[in-house]
Amino acid sequence: MNRSRWYAFRTVPGYQRMAAVDERLPESRRMESIIERNCRKDGFDIFMPSFYRELKHHRTNEIIEKRFPFLVGYAFVNLPRLNFEDLRGVDGVIGLLRGSIGYGPIEFPDGMIEDLYFAEHERRQAFLYEQHCRKENERHEQIQHLRGQLRKILPKGRKARVSMVDQAERAIDSLSPQIKERVQKIISELNALTADAEVENLRKAV
Repeated sequence: MNRSRWYAFRTVPGYQRMAAVDERLPESRRMESIIERNCRKDGFDIFMPSFYRELKHHRTNEIIEKRFPFLVGYAFVNLPRLNFEDLRGVDGVIGLLRGSIGYGPIEFPDGMIEDLYFAEHERRQAFLYEQHCRKENERHEQIQHLRGQLRKILPKGRKARVSMVDQAERAIDSLSPQIKERVQKIISELNALTADAEVENLRKAV
């Protein structure tokens, strides 16, 4: 079995941005860059250390997830067969990183690549945790907003131990058709937001 032999190469500007979505590819390649897709298509094992950020779309205000390279303009490729010329033929590859004049491409030890993999993994886990916290906060705010809407619609005098949803379900038959439809929609949204066992306590009376 050939051992790993990692080399760095320069990329054409713009080729490290995310490639267009291709539904035929597996989920693990959903956020790959153009240069990664081109290298993999031609059979090369590529590693582009990256980090993720959530950005707000400038027109729709939708939160979108983006991936960016740690090393702008560079990526690593495993070339156990030392097929440098084949790599140079990949669309988006400018050339391999070389040492001083007269030296060939610089080979990077496995330990250095492993350290970069680990750093990328740690950064990814921190991003996923922050993303989870943001979504949970948004869900909690939406729950409070929907309960506030129910509070304005339903009759006063709810008992402290009766949840807002339970009260709405009991009182719904006495409401007008239009208000009844609105309350049913709010209940449906609340049920969807509080479906997880982790947030079951949010279903209690506010």
